[in-house]
Amino acid sequence: MLSRVADSLFWLSQNIERADRMAKLLSVRLISILENSDPINSDENDWKEVIEITCNKSDYLKLYSTFDRHSVIYFVAFSKENMNSIYSCVSIARENAKMIREIIPIELYEVINELFFKIKEFSTISVTTEQLNDFFQMIHEKYFLAQGVIASSMPRSDCYSFFKFGKYLETIRKTVSTIDVYYDKELSARFDKDDITYHYWTSVLKSLSVYESYVQKNQAFMDPKTVINYVLLDEKLPRSAKYSAYQLLKAFQELENHRVNPYSESLNNKIHELLEEVSYQSLEHLNIPLHAYFQKLLQLCDQVGFAIMETYYLGEIKST
Repeated sequence: MLSRVADSLFWLSQNIERADRMAKLLSVRLISILENSDPINSDENDWKEVIEITCNKSDYLKLYSTFDRHSVIYFVAFSKENMNSIYSCVSIARENAKMIREIIPIELYEVINELFFKIKEFSTISVTTEQLNDFFQMIHEKYFLAQGVIASSMPRSDCYSFFKFGKYLETIRKTVSTIDVYYDKELSARFDKDDITYHYWTSVLKSLSVYESYVQKNQAFMDPKTVINYVLLDEKLPRSAKYSAYQLLKAFQELENHRVNPYSESLNNKIHELLEEVSYQSLEHLNIPLHAYFQKLLQLCDQVGFAIMETYYLGEIKST
Protein backbone atom coordinates (compact mmCIF):
# COMPACT_ATOMS: atom_id res chain seq x y z
CA MET A 1 0.00 0.00 0.00
CA LEU A 2 1.23 3.51 -0.81
CA SER A 3 2.04 5.63 2.23
CA ARG A 4 -0.23 8.43 0.98
CA VAL A 5 -3.18 6.01 0.91
CA ALA A 6 -2.42 4.76 4.42
CA ASP A 7 -2.04 8.37 5.56
CA SER A 8 -5.44 9.37 4.15
CA LEU A 9 -7.18 6.32 5.65
CA PHE A 10 -5.70 7.03 9.08
CA TRP A 11 -6.61 10.71 9.14
CA LEU A 12 -10.04 10.16 7.62
CA SER A 13 -10.91 7.68 10.36
CA GLN A 14 -9.44 9.73 13.19
CA ASN A 15 -11.15 12.96 12.18
CA ILE A 16 -14.66 11.56 11.79
CA GLU A 17 -14.21 9.95 15.21
CA ARG A 18 -13.09 13.26 16.69
CA ALA A 19 -15.94 15.22 15.10
CA ASP A 20 -18.52 12.82 16.51
CA ARG A 21 -17.08 12.99 20.02
CA MET A 22 -17.26 16.79 20.04
CA ALA A 23 -20.79 16.82 18.64
CA LYS A 24 -21.93 14.33 21.28
CA LEU A 25 -20.31 16.31 24.10
CA LEU A 26 -21.98 19.56 22.98
CA SER A 27 -25.32 17.82 22.49
CA VAL A 28 -25.27 16.40 26.03
CA ARG A 29 -24.43 19.82 27.43
CA LEU A 30 -27.26 21.48 25.52
CA ILE A 31 -29.76 18.82 26.60
CA SER A 32 -28.81 19.55 30.21
CA ILE A 33 -29.64 23.19 29.58
CA LEU A 34 -32.95 22.32 27.91
CA GLU A 35 -33.97 20.08 30.78
CA ASN A 36 -32.90 22.78 33.24
CA SER A 37 -32.11 20.09 35.75
CA ASP A 38 -28.36 20.42 36.06
CA PRO A 39 -27.49 22.83 38.88
CA ILE A 40 -23.75 22.53 38.25
CA ASN A 41 -23.72 23.38 34.54
CA SER A 42 -24.43 27.07 34.77
CA ASP A 43 -21.19 29.00 34.99
CA GLU A 44 -18.11 29.76 32.96
CA ASN A 45 -16.11 26.85 34.40
CA ASP A 46 -18.56 24.37 32.94
CA TRP A 47 -18.00 25.64 29.41
CA LYS A 48 -14.28 25.84 30.13
CA GLU A 49 -14.19 22.06 30.64
CA VAL A 50 -15.59 21.58 27.12
CA ILE A 51 -12.52 23.40 25.80
CA GLU A 52 -10.22 21.36 28.05
CA ILE A 53 -11.65 18.11 26.68
CA THR A 54 -11.87 18.98 22.99
CA CYS A 55 -8.94 21.24 22.12
CA ASN A 56 -6.00 23.34 23.24
CA LYS A 57 -7.08 25.94 25.79
CA SER A 58 -4.30 28.34 24.80
CA ASP A 59 -5.60 28.39 21.20
CA TYR A 60 -9.04 29.35 22.49
CA LEU A 61 -7.68 32.14 24.70
CA LYS A 62 -5.95 33.70 21.71
CA LEU A 63 -9.39 34.52 20.33
CA TYR A 64 -11.65 34.81 23.39
CA SER A 65 -11.27 36.16 26.92
CA THR A 66 -14.13 34.28 28.58
CA PHE A 67 -15.55 30.76 28.44
CA ASP A 68 -19.12 31.75 27.64
CA ARG A 69 -21.60 29.44 25.95
CA HIS A 70 -21.71 31.16 22.56
CA SER A 71 -17.94 31.48 22.17
CA VAL A 72 -17.22 27.90 23.24
CA ILE A 73 -19.84 26.38 20.95
CA TYR A 74 -18.69 28.43 17.97
CA PHE A 75 -15.01 27.62 18.58
CA VAL A 76 -15.56 23.89 19.11
CA ALA A 77 -18.11 23.40 16.34
CA PHE A 78 -17.66 25.98 13.59
CA SER A 79 -14.34 27.83 13.87
CA LYS A 80 -11.99 27.57 10.90
CA GLU A 81 -9.19 28.90 13.13
CA ASN A 82 -9.56 25.86 15.40
CA MET A 83 -7.94 22.89 13.64
CA ASN A 84 -9.79 20.57 16.01
CA SER A 85 -13.27 22.04 15.48
CA ILE A 86 -16.05 19.87 14.09
CA TYR A 87 -15.91 21.89 10.86
CA SER A 88 -12.14 21.41 10.54
CA CYS A 89 -12.28 17.69 11.34
CA VAL A 90 -15.01 16.99 8.80
CA SER A 91 -13.18 19.15 6.24
CA ILE A 92 -9.96 17.15 6.79
CA ALA A 93 -11.88 13.88 6.58
CA ARG A 94 -13.50 15.00 3.32
CA GLU A 95 -10.21 16.05 1.73
CA ASN A 96 -8.64 12.72 2.63
CA ALA A 97 -11.69 10.85 1.33
CA LYS A 98 -11.41 12.71 -1.99
CA MET A 99 -7.81 11.56 -2.40
CA ILE A 100 -8.73 7.89 -1.98
CA ARG A 101 -12.18 7.76 -3.58
CA GLU A 102 -11.11 4.73 -5.60
CA ILE A 103 -10.16 2.90 -2.35
CA ILE A 104 -13.11 3.54 -0.02
CA PRO A 105 -16.80 2.68 -0.60
CA ILE A 106 -18.51 5.45 -2.60
CA GLU A 107 -21.25 5.56 0.04
CA LEU A 108 -18.68 6.58 2.65
CA TYR A 109 -17.49 9.50 0.56
CA GLU A 110 -21.10 10.56 -0.05
CA VAL A 111 -21.89 10.56 3.69
CA ILE A 112 -18.82 12.64 4.54
CA ASN A 113 -19.37 15.02 1.62
CA GLU A 114 -23.01 15.59 2.58
CA LEU A 115 -22.06 16.16 6.20
CA PHE A 116 -19.44 18.72 5.20
CA PHE A 117 -21.95 20.83 3.27
CA LYS A 118 -24.55 20.58 6.03
CA ILE A 119 -22.02 21.99 8.49
CA LYS A 120 -20.78 24.63 6.05
CA GLU A 121 -24.32 25.85 5.28
CA PHE A 122 -25.59 25.83 8.87
CA SER A 123 -26.38 29.35 10.06
CA THR A 124 -25.42 30.25 13.63
CA ILE A 125 -27.30 33.55 13.48
CA SER A 126 -30.21 33.66 15.95
CA VAL A 127 -30.03 29.88 16.32
CA THR A 128 -31.97 28.36 19.22
CA THR A 129 -30.71 25.79 21.69
CA GLU A 130 -33.13 23.26 20.20
CA GLN A 131 -31.82 23.88 16.67
CA LEU A 132 -28.23 23.54 17.82
CA ASN A 133 -28.99 20.28 19.58
CA ASP A 134 -30.75 18.92 16.47
CA PHE A 135 -27.69 19.90 14.44
CA PHE A 136 -25.30 18.03 16.73
CA GLN A 137 -27.61 15.03 16.76
CA MET A 138 -27.52 15.04 12.96
CA ILE A 139 -23.71 14.87 13.05
CA HIS A 140 -23.91 11.95 15.48
CA GLU A 141 -26.33 10.13 13.17
CA LYS A 142 -24.09 10.71 10.13
CA TYR A 143 -21.16 9.33 12.10
CA PHE A 144 -23.02 6.08 12.77
CA LEU A 145 -24.04 5.92 9.12
CA ALA A 146 -20.39 6.25 8.11
CA GLN A 147 -19.36 3.57 10.61
CA GLY A 148 -22.07 1.29 9.24
CA VAL A 149 -20.72 1.70 5.71
CA ILE A 150 -17.18 0.96 6.90
CA ALA A 151 -18.25 -2.11 8.88
CA SER A 152 -20.43 -3.57 6.14
CA SER A 153 -18.56 -2.61 2.96
CA MET A 154 -14.83 -2.29 3.68
CA PRO A 155 -12.78 -5.40 2.84
CA ARG A 156 -10.71 -6.58 5.81
CA SER A 157 -7.50 -5.63 4.06
CA ASP A 158 -4.59 -3.35 4.97
CA CYS A 159 -6.93 -0.40 4.35
CA TYR A 160 -9.21 -1.56 7.14
CA SER A 161 -6.26 -1.82 9.55
CA PHE A 162 -5.38 1.85 9.03
CA PHE A 163 -9.02 2.78 9.61
CA LYS A 164 -8.81 0.93 12.92
CA PHE A 165 -5.57 2.68 13.86
CA GLY A 166 -7.21 6.09 13.48
CA LYS A 167 -10.52 5.14 15.09
CA TYR A 168 -9.29 3.39 18.20
CA LEU A 169 -6.37 5.68 18.94
CA GLU A 170 -8.78 8.63 18.91
CA THR A 171 -11.30 6.68 21.02
CA ILE A 172 -8.74 6.16 23.77
CA ARG A 173 -7.61 9.78 23.66
CA LYS A 174 -11.07 11.27 23.97
CA THR A 175 -12.32 8.78 26.55
CA VAL A 176 -9.33 9.38 28.80
CA SER A 177 -9.31 13.18 28.38
CA THR A 178 -13.05 13.35 29.12
CA ILE A 179 -12.75 11.27 32.28
CA ASP A 180 -9.67 13.21 33.39
CA VAL A 181 -11.42 16.59 33.19
CA TYR A 182 -14.69 15.43 34.75
CA TYR A 183 -13.04 13.53 37.60
CA ASP A 184 -10.81 16.50 38.42
CA LYS A 185 -13.87 18.72 38.55
CA GLU A 186 -15.68 16.40 40.95
CA LEU A 187 -12.70 16.38 43.28
CA SER A 188 -12.56 20.18 43.32
CA ALA A 189 -16.34 20.59 43.62
CA ARG A 190 -16.80 17.90 46.31
CA PHE A 191 -20.43 17.23 45.45
CA ASP A 192 -22.39 16.41 48.59
CA LYS A 193 -25.78 15.60 47.07
CA ASP A 194 -26.57 12.26 45.50
CA ASP A 195 -28.82 13.77 42.83
CA ILE A 196 -26.04 16.09 41.67
CA THR A 197 -23.51 13.24 41.55
CA TYR A 198 -25.97 11.06 39.66
CA HIS A 199 -26.77 13.70 37.04
CA TYR A 200 -23.10 14.67 36.69
CA TRP A 201 -21.86 11.16 35.93
CA THR A 202 -24.90 10.41 33.79
CA SER A 203 -23.80 13.32 31.59
CA VAL A 204 -20.28 11.88 31.42
CA LEU A 205 -21.59 8.49 30.27
CA LYS A 206 -23.92 10.06 27.72
CA SER A 207 -21.13 12.22 26.30
CA LEU A 208 -19.17 9.01 25.70
CA SER A 209 -22.25 7.23 24.25
CA VAL A 210 -22.13 4.46 26.87
CA TYR A 211 -24.94 5.42 29.27
CA GLU A 212 -27.41 2.68 28.27
CA SER A 213 -24.83 -0.10 28.38
CA TYR A 214 -23.57 1.12 31.77
CA VAL A 215 -27.07 1.06 33.26
CA GLN A 216 -27.67 -2.43 31.87
CA LYS A 217 -24.58 -3.65 33.69
CA ASN A 218 -24.62 -1.54 36.86
CA GLN A 219 -28.27 -0.46 37.16
CA ALA A 220 -28.61 3.08 38.53
CA PHE A 221 -25.52 2.90 40.75
CA MET A 222 -23.63 6.04 39.72
CA ASP A 223 -20.36 5.80 41.62
CA PRO A 224 -17.45 7.73 40.02
CA LYS A 225 -14.92 4.89 40.42
CA THR A 226 -17.41 2.40 38.95
CA VAL A 227 -17.98 4.70 35.96
CA ILE A 228 -14.25 5.17 35.38
CA ASN A 229 -13.55 1.44 35.66
CA TYR A 230 -16.28 0.79 33.11
CA VAL A 231 -15.22 3.28 30.43
CA LEU A 232 -11.52 2.50 30.78
CA LEU A 233 -11.21 -1.18 31.68
CA ASP A 234 -14.30 -3.03 30.48
CA GLU A 235 -12.95 -5.41 27.84
CA LYS A 236 -16.35 -5.91 26.19
CA LEU A 237 -17.22 -2.22 25.78
CA PRO A 238 -16.31 -1.02 22.25
CA ARG A 239 -15.55 2.49 23.48
CA SER A 240 -13.44 1.52 26.48
CA ALA A 241 -9.70 2.15 26.56
CA LYS A 242 -8.95 -1.55 27.10
CA TYR A 243 -11.11 -2.73 24.18
CA SER A 244 -9.65 -0.02 21.93
CA ALA A 245 -6.07 -0.91 22.84
CA TYR A 246 -6.71 -4.55 21.94
CA GLN A 247 -8.15 -3.41 18.61
CA LEU A 248 -4.97 -1.43 17.94
CA LEU A 249 -2.95 -4.58 18.57
CA LYS A 250 -5.26 -6.62 16.35
CA ALA A 251 -4.94 -4.08 13.52
CA PHE A 252 -1.15 -4.17 13.85
CA GLN A 253 -1.04 -7.97 13.84
CA GLU A 254 -3.27 -8.20 10.77
CA LEU A 255 -1.19 -5.59 8.97
CA GLU A 256 2.07 -7.40 9.78
CA ASN A 257 0.73 -10.95 9.30
CA HIS A 258 1.31 -11.67 12.99
CA ARG A 259 5.03 -11.02 12.69
CA VAL A 260 7.20 -8.35 14.26
CA ASN A 261 9.74 -7.08 11.76
CA PRO A 262 12.70 -4.86 12.68
CA TYR A 263 11.00 -1.79 11.19
CA SER A 264 7.79 -2.39 13.18
CA GLU A 265 9.32 -3.43 16.51
CA SER A 266 9.03 0.03 18.07
CA LEU A 267 5.32 0.25 17.23
CA ASN A 268 4.71 -3.25 18.58
CA ASN A 269 6.44 -2.32 21.84
CA LYS A 270 4.45 0.90 22.27
CA ILE A 271 1.11 -0.82 21.66
CA HIS A 272 2.00 -3.51 24.22
CA GLU A 273 3.05 -0.80 26.68
CA LEU A 274 -0.34 0.84 26.25
CA LEU A 275 -2.06 -2.53 26.65
CA GLU A 276 -0.19 -3.17 29.88
CA GLU A 277 -1.46 0.11 31.32
CA VAL A 278 -5.10 -0.86 30.70
CA SER A 279 -4.74 -4.48 31.73
CA TYR A 280 -5.93 -3.89 35.29
CA GLN A 281 -9.14 -5.50 36.43
CA SER A 282 -9.82 -2.45 38.60
CA LEU A 283 -8.22 0.96 39.10
CA GLU A 284 -7.93 0.11 42.78
CA HIS A 285 -4.72 -1.67 41.82
CA LEU A 286 -3.08 1.55 40.65
CA ASN A 287 -0.09 2.79 42.63
CA ILE A 288 -0.23 6.35 41.23
CA PRO A 289 -2.91 9.09 41.46
CA LEU A 290 -5.67 8.89 38.85
CA HIS A 291 -4.73 12.17 37.17
CA ALA A 292 -1.15 10.96 36.72
CA TYR A 293 -2.50 7.69 35.30
CA PHE A 294 -4.75 9.53 32.82
CA GLN A 295 -1.84 11.69 31.69
CA LYS A 296 0.33 8.60 31.24
CA LEU A 297 -2.32 7.02 29.00
CA LEU A 298 -2.54 10.19 26.88
CA GLN A 299 1.25 10.30 26.52
CA LEU A 300 1.26 6.66 25.44
CA CYS A 301 -1.41 7.45 22.83
CA ASP A 302 0.85 10.15 21.41
CA GLN A 303 3.79 7.73 21.41
CA VAL A 304 1.76 5.07 19.61
CA GLY A 305 0.67 7.71 17.10
CA PHE A 306 4.25 8.79 16.41
CA ALA A 307 5.30 5.14 16.11
CA ILE A 308 2.58 4.59 13.49
CA MET A 309 3.86 7.65 11.63
CA GLU A 310 7.46 6.49 11.69
CA THR A 311 6.67 2.85 10.85
CA TYR A 312 4.44 3.51 7.85
CA TYR A 313 5.73 6.96 6.77
CA LEU A 314 2.52 8.82 7.47
CA GLY A 315 2.08 12.57 7.72
CA GLU A 316 2.62 14.53 10.90
CA ILE A 317 0.63 13.38 13.93
CA LYS A 318 -0.24 16.19 16.32
CA SER A 319 -0.80 15.85 20.03
CA THR A 320 -4.27 16.97 21.20
